[in-house]
Amino acid sequence: MNINDYTDEVILSDLTKLQYLYGLKRVIRYNLEREAADATESVAEHVYGMQLLTQYFLALEDTEGKADRTRIYEMVTAHDLDEVETGDVLGYAKTDAIRALEKDAMLRVIAKAPNIIQPLLTARVEEYEAKETYEAQFARAIDKIEPLVQMYNDVGRAVFTRNKTTEEQSWRIKEQYIAPFPFIKRFAEVVHDTMVKEGYFYEG
Repeated sequence: MNINDYTDEVILSDLTKLQYLYGLKRVIRYNLEREAADATESVAEHVYGMQLLTQYFLALEDTEGKADRTRIYEMVTAHDLDEVETGDVLGYAKTDAIRALEKDAMLRVIAKAPNIIQPLLTARVEEYEAKETYEAQFARAIDKIEPLVQMYNDVGRAVFTRNKTTEEQSWRIKEQYIAPFPFIKRFAEVVHDTMVKEGYFYEG
C-alpha cells in the first residue's frame, strides 16, 4: 500500500478490526470469568497486542521482507519481563531511578529463567535496549502505539481520566520512536488526534 492510500478512513476502519481481534484479551480460560467492568490489562495481554500489531505493520512497512521477524517477535516477548518483579509503571512517569531499578530487575528475572533460554532472552533484551537495529526500533515503535488500540474505547477513556493522562504525556513518549516508520507514524497521528478531538485526555 502507498502511504498516500493510507487514509484516515482506512486507518480508523483497520483500528476497529484490530480491536475486534483484541477481544481475545477478554476471553478468560479455565471456565472462569472477568467482571465486565474490570478495566485491567495484564502485561501479557499487552504483549499479545504487540504481536498482533507487529504482523499488521510489518505487512505495511516491510513489504520486501527484509526484517528479521523472528528477532522482532522474540524482543516483543522479552521486553517487559522485568515487570514480573517491578510491576508496570506508566511510561511518561518513569524516572532515571525507576529505569535503573527495571534494568536490575531484568537481570534477576532472566537469571531465574530456565538456563537453556537465558542466552536468548539476554540477547534480545540487550538488542531492544540498544535501539540500534531496525528490528529493535520497530519493536519499540510497536510498544509505544499498542496502547492507542487498547484504549480507544469507553474503558480506555475512564483509565485516562483516572490516571490524569494528558495529551502531551501520551504523545511525548511515542514521537521519537515512531518517527522512522511512516505507516506507524501515520496510524498513531490519526488515532491520537481522534482521541484528542473526542476528549479522551485529562485537561485538569
